[in-house]
Amino acid sequence: MITRPMRVLAGLLVPLLLCLADAKAQDLTEVLDQVAALWANNDAHGLARFAAKRGVSLDIDGRPMGPLGERQLAAVLRKLFDERETLQVRRMVSKIVGGNPTGGFGEINWIMRARGTTIPERTTVFVAFTLQDERWRITQIRFVQP
Repeated sequence: MITRPMRVLAGLLVPLLLCLADAKAQDLTEVLDQVAALWANNDAHGLARFAAKRGVSLDIDGRPMGPLGERQLAAVLRKLFDERETLQVRRMVSKIVGGNPTGGFGEINWIMRARGTTIPERTTVFVAFTLQDERWRITQIRFVQP
């Protein structure tokens, strides 16, 4: 038999459980959409906020570096965006690859040109993620030439 206190308790627990369900891990595709939007806006600081606790490794134009912390990552990305003019950014694929901790990756198509030039260049920006505290965090950014 369900008593009134049990119904009241159940009435309080249902909204709490729904909130907890919403607090589950972020959707990787949505996170990659956010990263692509930040990339399109040359928002180095916004991108750096996605850095994993252990930092982000970079491989830009064949120059590997890192892992870099949030401030260092923002500085490198700021320099990258200062040197290039973004023409178009488009999210491509995203995929969860499993592991412990759970990993994933995404690709962004970036069309840009060196500042002061008219010749566009296209590159694929590979972004590796790890799931930390139910949030996708960037562990690696790498350029993959087509």
